[in-house]
Amino acid sequence: METEVPVRDIMTRPVITVDAEIDVLSAAKKMGSANVGSLIIVSGDEPIGILTERDLVKKIVAQAADPKSVKVGNVMSAPLVAVTPDASIREAAGVMLKSGVKRLPVIQNGRLVGIITDTDLVSGSSSLGLSDILSHLMEMHRDSIHFEEPREVVRGICEVCGQLSDSLVSVNGELLCWSCRDGNR
Repeated sequence: METEVPVRDIMTRPVITVDAEIDVLSAAKKMGSANVGSLIIVSGDEPIGILTERDLVKKIVAQAADPKSVKVGNVMSAPLVAVTPDASIREAAGVMLKSGVKRLPVIQNGRLVGIITDTDLVSGSSSLGLSDILSHLMEMHRDSIHFEEPREVVRGICEVCGQLSDSLVSVNGELLCWSCRDGNR
């Protein structure tokens, strides 16, 4: 029988938050300095939404909006999809899959107490043998995984050996001659 691990055991604390009235540029700077992919948006102490990197791309960058003049409350995703600290990681994974979200705030009695991400679930579930959770999460991310196709370049300088070549190919982001591609340096 699998052990049901509660979300409280894998959640991240404290959660980085911002007020709904700050501008998007300030929020993006805070995300960058905290090295996080999302912020929980609060009004007073109440969590009311989430701002993700995807929100920034779709609602600001792609729309060519001025991030200094837009308030995060206008572009955040709401209402929040959340779980309680006592929910199991299996339940949390189910909520993520059903809702199509990658981050879940953890809320207890209306108060934000933590956050879990799909990465947290992978870490927590792999140690418990919950392979079905992992496979569902991988499927959810299938569209965001991109593999670069090798591309031929007629002529240039190999990025490994520095030799001029007439047939460079991009391999793992580096332009390589036939010799370096074949490991014959």
